[in-house]
This record gives sequence, C-alpha cells and structure tokens, in this order.
Amino acid sequence: MESPAYPSAAGAELGSKLGVRFYRYRAVLRRYWWILALTIGIGLLYETYVVVSKPTRFVSFGKLSVRLTGSDERMNGMVNLPSFYGHVISQLKGIQVRERARAQVAVLKPEWIGEVDRIEINAENEINTFFFIVTGTGQNPDFTQFYVDTVMKEFLAIREDETAVINGKVIADLNKRLADENRLAEEAKDTLFKLKEDIKVPLPEEREKDLTLQTNKVQDTISGLESHLNLYKSMSDGEVLRGTGSTKGEESASPAANNLVTLKQLRAKKDSDFAKKKEIWLPKNPRYIAAVDEIESLDAEIKTLSEFAKLGREAQIKRIETELDQARIKLKEVTEESVKWSSVMLRYRQLKMNVDSALEKVKTTDDRIAKMKNEQGNSGEIIGIHYAAQTPTEEPRGVVRHLLTGLIGGFLLGLGILFLLDRADDRLASSSEMIEQFAEPILGQIPDVADTRTEAGLPLLQEDDDRYMFAEAFRSLRSSLIFMPNQTELKTLIVTSAIPNEGKSTVASNLAVTMSAAGARVLLVDADLRRGDIAALFDIDGRQGLSNILRGEVTWQNSVQEVRGGKLHIIPRGPVTNQSGELLLLPIVQKLLDEWKARYDLVVFNTAPILATDDTPTLAPNFDGTLMVIRASFTSARLTRNALNALYQRQVNVLGLIMNCVDTELPDYYYYRYPKYYAA
Repeated sequence: MESPAYPSAAGAELGSKLGVRFYRYRAVLRRYWWILALTIGIGLLYETYVVVSKPTRFVSFGKLSVRLTGSDERMNGMVNLPSFYGHVISQLKGIQVRERARAQVAVLKPEWIGEVDRIEINAENEINTFFFIVTGTGQNPDFTQFYVDTVMKEFLAIREDETAVINGKVIADLNKRLADENRLAEEAKDTLFKLKEDIKVPLPEEREKDLTLQTNKVQDTISGLESHLNLYKSMSDGEVLRGTGSTKGEESASPAANNLVTLKQLRAKKDSDFAKKKEIWLPKNPRYIAAVDEIESLDAEIKTLSEFAKLGREAQIKRIETELDQARIKLKEVTEESVKWSSVMLRYRQLKMNVDSALEKVKTTDDRIAKMKNEQGNSGEIIGIHYAAQTPTEEPRGVVRHLLTGLIGGFLLGLGILFLLDRADDRLASSSEMIEQFAEPILGQIPDVADTRTEAGLPLLQEDDDRYMFAEAFRSLRSSLIFMPNQTELKTLIVTSAIPNEGKSTVASNLAVTMSAAGARVLLVDADLRRGDIAALFDIDGRQGLSNILRGEVTWQNSVQEVRGGKLHIIPRGPVTNQSGELLLLPIVQKLLDEWKARYDLVVFNTAPILATDDTPTLAPNFDGTLMVIRASFTSARLTRNALNALYQRQVNVLGLIMNCVDTELPDYYYYRYPKYYAA
C-alpha cells in the first residue's frame, strides 16, 4: 500500500505564515475598521465636492476625412510618423493648428479670445476608416462649436500647404535622382564599349557561339576516330583485307580477302582428305608426297595473305592515331580559347546587365516625374470636412464615475494606512511570530476562553472542567516543566509578565491547580503586593497575607490557606502597600523560601509586571526559574524584549515563555480541535 503524500515542510511553513498574516490583517481590520470607513467617506466627500464645484461644460464634435492617394513619393513624404493615423491625430491636437485657430479667433471673434485656452480639443480615428472625430469641450457652447469648426478648417489648410511643399520637394529630389541615374547609365555604356574595343570583336555573342560549335565538331571527330581505331584493333585478317580498299573503313569484297577465304576453305578440305588418305598411303607414295606439297603450298599462300593483312592493319591504326593526336591538339587549343573567352563573356554580360539596369532606373524615374507633373493640381489626398461641428450638448458630470473613484481611492488609502499600522504593530499573535522574535523556548500556549468569563471573572480550572483545550494547555505546560533538564532542582518559580493585564495571575493560579492535581504539594504565593488578585480568583479571605508576613506581623503558617481539599496551599497578597520593593529586599524573603522549599514540592510566586515596578527583577534572582507570560495580540514584542533584558541583567534564570489568550482559529493551532474529541 502506498504511503499518503504529505505537503513539504517548506510548503506547510509558507501556508502557516500566510494564514497568520491573513489573521493579523483581519484583526487589524476589526480593530481599525473606522479608519477604512473614514477614508472611504473622505474619498466620497471629495469626489462629491468635485462634482458639485465642477463648472458646466459643453461638448461639440465634427468629422473630417483624410485619405492619401497618388504616388508613393507623396505618401512617404506626408506620412513621416510610424502611423499615418497617429500623425493626423497629433497634428489635429498640435500646437500649429491651435496657434492658427487662435489667430482666426482674434480676427473673426476677438471678444472670445480669452476662451481659447479653456477649450480642450481631442481627436480620434474611427476604427478601420479614414474618418477622424474632432471633439471640443468648453464652458461657452457657442464658442466651443465655432472653435471646433475653426480647428478643422485650419487643419485642412495646413495639409494643403504641406502637400504643395512636399510636391515641389519630391519633384526636385526625383530630378536630382534622374540626373545621377543618367550619369551612371552613360558610365556603364562607356565601360561596355571600351571592353568591345579591347577584345576587337564587334559581336561577342557570335564569337562565343562559334567557339562552342568548333569545340563540338572537334569532340565529334575525336569520338569517331576513337571508334574507328577500336574497330581496326578488333578486326580479323579477312575483315582487314576486305576493308583495305576503303579509306573510311567501309566494307568491300577485295580479291585478296576472297582468295584468303578460299585458301583457308581449301586448306581445311585438303586437311580432311589427307587425314583419310594417309591411313592408306605410305609416306613415299607419290600421291602422299604431292598432297603434302600441296598443303604446304596452301599454308605459304595463307601466311603471305595474313602478313599482308597485318601490315594493312598496322598502317591503318598508325594513320588513325596520327589523326587522333592532331584532333586532340586542336581540341586543346579550342578549349583554351573558350576558357579565355568565358571570362571575357562574364565581364561582358555583367557590364551589359549594368547598362540595362541603369537604363531601366532612368525610365522608371522619368515615368515618376511625368506622373508627378500630371498630378501637380491634385493634393494627393481625399480630404475634407464630412460634417461641421454639431450643436453643443452639456457634458455629463460623471457622478457615478466620480463616486466610484472616491470609493476605490478611499478604500485603497484606508488599506494603505491599515497596512502601515500592521507594519508598526509588533504585538505577537502566534507561536511562529514568537519564534521569529525570541530565542527563549515556548513552554505553553493557553487558548483564549474569554467566552467562559463570568461577572466574578474567569473561572479557574475545575476537576472535571469542560474547557478541554484550556485544561490540556495547562497539562502541557505542566509536562514541559516536569521534563525540563534538572527539574529536581526546580522548586521555586516566578510567574510574571512585561506589562499589566497579560493574565499572569490566572496562569500562575491554574498552573498551581494543575500541578497539585498531579499529586504535588504546591504553595501559591501572591507577591504582587500592589494589585495581586489571587484571593479573589480562589474566593478566599485576603485580608492577611504576604505583606503582613514580610512586616513580621504574622507567621506564614498562620497566613497560609488550604484550597481544593487541602491539595493546594495559598498565601494571599495581604494589605496593599507602596513599599513592596523594600519589603521584597528584606532578608526574611530568603529564609521564607528555604522553609517553603523544605515543606513543599513547588513554590509558585505571582509577581508584579516587570516594566511596572522593580519588584520582580529584585526578587527573581533568588528563584530557581522564571516564566514570562505574553498575551497574544496584546503585548508588544519590544516591551517583552525590554522586560527580558531587565531579568537577564540580574542574572535571572528565564525558563521560557507562556503565550496566553491564543486565538485557536490561527493555522498554528489547528491541533486544538482534537482535545474535546478525546475528552472522557
């Protein structure tokens, strides 16, 4: 079975950080929601003021068309920006058109000259068309309409002036180009003519053709001679004798050839007859001797004719080889001449191509000039006013748009302020933030159970308390203390905090209750002589307590009170005093600690906040360990660090931190969902 896939540690840590950050932002929003409401209200009020105070403005618009025609030169000259449409729009809104329109207003409507600077002119192109919408916005409706018409007319005048200037410039540039092209054409012709004079051949193409024909003819001759030579080398004597009468290798029935064939046939017949007769005739027989002589005579004739055929073959082969050598020499000469002429022809063709190209350019430029001159009376554009400026209409005030702007702007401003407040807020909300801020270990995390608070305050833990997460948190704190290194020496503890209202008295009381529930003999001492409330938490008589003992008014045995069936002993604060610092410095304190350590398994002191008085830093060096209570989303990390520094300066043994009133909705505390499930 495959093991389930779990998210990586990095992914889980990132998710936890995002969850904590979301929680902090939500807490800031809950705490400072009024800032967001205030900034949104300010934004809406400002935009409302803008709408109300905005002067009434009127809008008039007209339409004109601008479409290029004519030659490419005119078009390229007029469109000198990447986009023709962009050029037209920028020109409509440009300073040149406005200045010319201002001049027209000064002449035709001088009483409205002051309105020119208050008119806003805009232009845009209708998509996929050559039409342009010119829009004017101003406070005077009549002048707005008049000014839009004036702007369009002046734009048309500027375009016509530009066309006239550009036409003249284009024709002048073309004439200059034509002169340069004519000069280059003449230079190309002169170069070609000089080449013809140098080679002394009036028609180079004909010379090239003649060399090609000569080469082909010589190659054909060589091919025929090679074939004739191979033929003679492969001919028999009879075939040679039959061809001796021909100078071209043609077959002819010569007498010698016929005689050779007849002799060979007769020789074969004589051999056959002699082979039969010599079995009958004796060698000395006259007829035997005559037959032998006749055969030898035939062999002599045949040999004579064969020698004649050999001499004829050799003569023909020698003649053909001589002619072949002469043909090859001729081919080499013609080939060398062709190679030399090829380089000449390459140069000739290049020069001829240059001449043709130069003449073609001259013709093209000349045609363009003629075309431009024919179009002198044409502006090169289909341009005109499609319809004049329309009757002005009142511009919408954009109430919805302004209100949305105020709403969104105020909302973003509020979020920015809340973000800065969160950045400036160093109050700790989760264990992950505490780990980032402090090196001390977190010994306990107590969930927030404020919903169980009554008029008498937050109830202490009971034996069968139904606040399961709350009870388990203190059991976890108890285990952290029991299993600490050298826990046998941990007899006296101080529970304190940096500032008031962090819940140290409740934590100290419930810690004492939890330790006593495990069977330990626990003494809880309320050493916060100014505002200690241990007696109120346990609902016992607090009129006599530690302050009386330190003054020597009573013994501690007479002040200690048993609660929870005698499992837990408590010494209340006693009467409030402003001399707590002096009392806690008395030698009797150390004597009392020694006696209590001998009598009890654990002595827990609830002391005053460190930054409120100097009581705790004065008292803490005499104890085995100190626990620092930090209230989640309440205590500043800076203040807690200052309190810890005050303890470290007195060489106090800080055991660790206890995070109180933790919000269990944070991702760091998902495990708080389960204690109730396992409750008995």
